[in-house]
Amino acid sequence: QLPGLPILPTTTIGSFPQTKEIRSLRNQYKRGRITEEEYEAKIDQQIALMIGIQVALGLDILVHGEPERTDMVEFFGQQMDGMLFSQNGWVQSFGSRCVRPPTFWSDISRPKAMTVREYKVAQALTKKPVKG
Repeated sequence: QLPGLPILPTTTIGSFPQTKEIRSLRNQYKRGRITEEEYEAKIDQQIALMIGIQVALGLDILVHGEPERTDMVEFFGQQMDGMLFSQNGWVQSFGSRCVRPPTFWSDISRPKAMTVREYKVAQALTKKPVKG
């Protein structure tokens, strides 16, 4: 139990909806139409919006909203060495949701931290705890 929280703190799952704006932003970045710095600045704006919504709702423990993630498997896998993803190899994972599963071609390793930047951006926006 974190100090200062109610016995039953309120929170939410990590992912907020992927809006048309976020999808368009990601597409622009992948096509090289905007720089990494421009992309991250826009993602940071989305994180600020998502933190603001949760604060306004009075939630106790916040999330950054995951605007930079298309799919959890793809997001983490693309940041690891030893994994490849096809452009069109979609498979149905559940319901109407489809993903591109990874292909392992070498030993798997993590060359750098994967979620620290977005967590720090989110936590800097509020005194409330943010799930990392």
